[in-house]
Amino acid sequence: MKAVRSHFEMCQRKGLLVLLVLGLTLSLGAGQARAQADYRNLDPGRPIAVEDAQPIAYRELEAQNGIPRFNREHRGQWIVGLESEYKMGIYKDLQVGLSSEYVVAHRNGNTVTTGRDRQLHLLYNFNQETRHLPALAIRPELTIRGGGLGSRHEHAALKGIVSKTIGHNRLHLNGSYTVGPTAAPGRGGELVNRYFYGAAYERTFPLKFVVLLADVYARKPIDNAPTQVVFEVGTRVQLTPRWVLDTGISTGALRSSAGPDLGFTFGLSHSFSFRWLYPRKGTT
Repeated sequence: MKAVRSHFEMCQRKGLLVLLVLGLTLSLGAGQARAQADYRNLDPGRPIAVEDAQPIAYRELEAQNGIPRFNREHRGQWIVGLESEYKMGIYKDLQVGLSSEYVVAHRNGNTVTTGRDRQLHLLYNFNQETRHLPALAIRPELTIRGGGLGSRHEHAALKGIVSKTIGHNRLHLNGSYTVGPTAAPGRGGELVNRYFYGAAYERTFPLKFVVLLADVYARKPIDNAPTQVVFEVGTRVQLTPRWVLDTGISTGALRSSAGPDLGFTFGLSHSFSFRWLYPRKGTT
């Protein structure tokens, strides 16, 4: 059984590496016509957990890589994760995405290197923001088990998202619930929570292509650990029309007995497209 488990984890690592290399190759080699990154487009963990209600543009693709995500927990425990996500606008106001995580974790005096769960999601904006009404979106998620620290079962979740703009300020509300078995202690990671709810504030500086962000959220880990309450601050900066940098710090000191005491993240997003996805003028 131990040999089978080792072989399975090796396959998981190779799969994550292939996915990362494939995504980077596609993004660097794709045609750049019509691709435009949006530094205000908030995705989970880029750099805060709360996201906005806006999917990426139809037929656009985006590769995101976090390098790294670090959490220092209590009693000398820490975890570093390389998080990757690839998204595509498959229809107007609808995107599909795939997330994965590769981690190095130090717990109980041991250091473990392994993959974690993968997550497939849809994001559908069914109400564009108006002067009086906020933007509204839903995000169905399917988390696929995998890796030495991942879940042992698949889980399905549904998230509701609300975003409202007030001048150069935006407010975001998120809430989600996950169905599926409770995972074993210490397994599951941040891609799957029993429930999650949070609020975020965003301040945009359009002439500088910068946003400043802050959020607070509560999450109940799928392994039935105590509910965590986390506060985060961060920023997103548009480096070029297609590249966006994000960075942030977090703390679980709002409920120090449950969450990590310190964390930070650093990531890059690259928007791109393939020319053949766009029909020539005069065609449909």
